[in-house]
Amino acid sequence: MNANQKKKHKLFTLFSRNLEYVKEHPEIRFKPDFKDGYICPLCFEVFFEKDLIDSGQNFLTLEDIPPKSLGGKVRALTCKECNSVSGHKLDNNLLKRLTEIDFHSFLPNSETDTTFSLNENKVNGKVKIDKDGTFIINLDTKRSNPKESKQFIKDLFPPRNLYSPMHKLLNPEFIEPEYKSESFNFKKVEKSDEKRAEIALLRIAYLKAFSILGNGFFINGYLHKIREQIQNPDKDILHPVFWINYEFPQEMLGVNIIKEPKDLRSFLIIFNLETKSSKRQFAICLPGPTEPGLEIYKNLEKKLCTGNGFVDIQTEHINENELLTKKGYEMVANFRWNKIASA
Repeated sequence: MNANQKKKHKLFTLFSRNLEYVKEHPEIRFKPDFKDGYICPLCFEVFFEKDLIDSGQNFLTLEDIPPKSLGGKVRALTCKECNSVSGHKLDNNLLKRLTEIDFHSFLPNSETDTTFSLNENKVNGKVKIDKDGTFIINLDTKRSNPKESKQFIKDLFPPRNLYSPMHKLLNPEFIEPEYKSESFNFKKVEKSDEKRAEIALLRIAYLKAFSILGNGFFINGYLHKIREQIQNPDKDILHPVFWINYEFPQEMLGVNIIKEPKDLRSFLIIFNLETKSSKRQFAICLPGPTEPGLEIYKNLEKKLCTGNGFVDIQTEHINENELLTKKGYEMVANFRWNKIASA
């Protein structure tokens, strides 16, 4: 058993045991019932230990939360189909969007794909900003029109006219005139899909909450719309505002519940994303099991996207230590929510 298989087996055991704890509650019924299974948090299909083997049409895969490319680590399992589709459609666009923002902000260690033009000839390439803030230009003639790239290079580096028949290496007193070339332009190539990047944030928040709270978090009728939006990122299923643009204290990273105001009551999932150039915090709201439910997203727009864009909120943090391993903590999300709602 290699390292990845050991990780998969450990996570499967952890979450399947947690699921059995949830099923012991007298008000919860699974039809048809099953034992020692794992529910993919995205498609809700049930998988068993045999599905840990990388074979067949669909099987369980390691899920990095957030994506590994953005500083995350393995925290759960998702099926191959959900992992592959989400990774291609969502995570890639999120990474591209954040790196685009890094370059537009001229941050060190950022880069962008671009097209250079000179005298109507074009060449593809990259512009990088190194750790010292120096711009570095890389021309990629292999990804360019051969005829145009050849003329581009010729125009950019024309033959030099020396004013002495002596080569400068043999005549140290000879100083070659300063070389000057025509200026050229470059256009940044925008590649990311902003909506898919935003849905990627929703996906991270949803999986983060599951990885901390376990299967008891699913006892929430509003979450099916969250899953539907994640699985269909190009459709308009949710109201488009589901984040709070505010820098929260680092001790609030993880799962929180917004207590007040009541019309913003929701689970607030806070996490960091890291690129080569930056570290950014994101705060995403997920609906709780009772009101305001999905209305939270319309309320967020009304309160945070108008006026001064700020509202005072009261929150309660849920400590994630060993919630998944301890029997009696499997329904902590609902317990804490109901306690706040009844206060």
